[in-house]
Amino acid sequence: MTGIGWLGRIGIVLLVTWSCVLLDSGPVDYGMVPGVSPGKFIIRGSFGPYSTLANQGYESRNVISPIIPHSYDAIVSPRFIGVQFVGDNTQSLATDHLRLKVSGRWGAVTTGSLRYMSDGFVGVRLVKALPPGPYTVRFTAPGFQTPVSVWTIRVTPWSASEWEKLRPYEATIGQTSYLNALNILRSRLGEPAVIWSRSLALAAAAHARYVHKNGYQSPSFHVEDPSKPAFSGFSPWDRDMAFGWQSPLDGEVGIEWTQSAAPVTVIQNLTDTVFHRLSILSPNVVAAGAGQAAGPKGAVVMDLGFGYRPTLPLAVAYPAPGQSGVSTGWIDIENPDPVAGGFSHQFGYPITVDFPTVARLSDVHALLITGNSPVSAVIDAPGVHGMAWNQLGIVPSHILRPDTRYDVSVQARARFNNQKEGMVHLRWHFTTGGSDQSVAVDVTGHNELTVSVVKAGNGAPVQNEAVQIFADSPKTMPVALALGVTNSAGLMTCHLPRPSSGEIVEAVTGSGNSTQFWW
Repeated sequence: MTGIGWLGRIGIVLLVTWSCVLLDSGPVDYGMVPGVSPGKFIIRGSFGPYSTLANQGYESRNVISPIIPHSYDAIVSPRFIGVQFVGDNTQSLATDHLRLKVSGRWGAVTTGSLRYMSDGFVGVRLVKALPPGPYTVRFTAPGFQTPVSVWTIRVTPWSASEWEKLRPYEATIGQTSYLNALNILRSRLGEPAVIWSRSLALAAAAHARYVHKNGYQSPSFHVEDPSKPAFSGFSPWDRDMAFGWQSPLDGEVGIEWTQSAAPVTVIQNLTDTVFHRLSILSPNVVAAGAGQAAGPKGAVVMDLGFGYRPTLPLAVAYPAPGQSGVSTGWIDIENPDPVAGGFSHQFGYPITVDFPTVARLSDVHALLITGNSPVSAVIDAPGVHGMAWNQLGIVPSHILRPDTRYDVSVQARARFNNQKEGMVHLRWHFTTGGSDQSVAVDVTGHNELTVSVVKAGNGAPVQNEAVQIFADSPKTMPVALALGVTNSAGLMTCHLPRPSSGEIVEAVTGSGNSTQFWW
């Protein structure tokens, strides 16, 4: 896999699929629908507020869905050992008489009592690190279909020299910026912030080192060959668990590059996709870590840790409802490819929808409209070509018109996590800017704001582009805060005071493309 365009290809793997979120005004309407049998319902045109219970996000009391780790090797002794539940109420789990026991060569390992975490993780905290050697974990769920699960952990720590080899690949300076840029974007969608995980960061750095040593196809961007140098785990799941991440519910995204980019630009380019966007904007992402390598086989790797949020909306859409200044066009260099045969060609900016409390969508009808005219588009349907069963992608066949309102309508039959079924119907709109520019921001703790302007899709920086920063208050007219011009990397940096409560900040380019945010 060779570098293509400015940043090369964007490659992704998500080992256990989750979905996303977003907000628009409007009530949730539960009502009987012609053709829908009694006991089923319809949810019309609402993206929020957060309403997991109303949206059938929790499973029935007599059903549990634990994700059991398979046996693995640990480079770092785990701090927590347990299982990750999906869609289960923590209070209900606490009444299920679950048990977990860790034993080694010399008998039972001393642990704390069983904990029920708010993100659905159930496990024990180790009192001290496990010495090198094999350990057996026995998880008991009496009264359920699989009452006993057993797996092993073999602790094989790295030597000091191996850790020293990893240091150049740790994104120690960029970790804060990666998370800032991601969380600013997520806050625009009403999503909870993601925290930094050293375990995920070490796993990402180890894989960046492997890619740097062996190339992008050894055997693939996300899979490692144990016979090759710098091997640290076959899959992202193996690597994340090896470096101490507590759950097998995880994923990995990455970008091939020969020339490194700012963290805000990396997050921006991941967002300007279909599959990657669905991963990093999932409301169920709880933690992340990044590693990177420069040079001919350079790459940035970001590992994502998932949990189960106790509150989830019905759906997440991007571009967001009411969003303005959206890119008109998008160059397809994503892998998996959301447009069959369309690699390196330009299309309209992609639209994605994610239903975090839905297990499966069927009978999907998606429509993109401008004025009264439908827009030709490629539909990445649920369950097809790597798309999860609760997700949907819409790629306009042609570049969108500048400064134009587009309406999106999605209707489908949904089977929710608790097996109830109903119809969902979403409708929202967004407005394009004047070109195919994509705009993103990163704000540090020193109130230093960096704006990134690139060509959507291939990440080529837009140089010498005027950028103006406005403060937008519901009670006053927009106020100009700063003006600048992007440099050769497509970046413009300035210092701003923290906006007052309720104030939205907007970065607008000379072409009229923009992003709205707050911090």
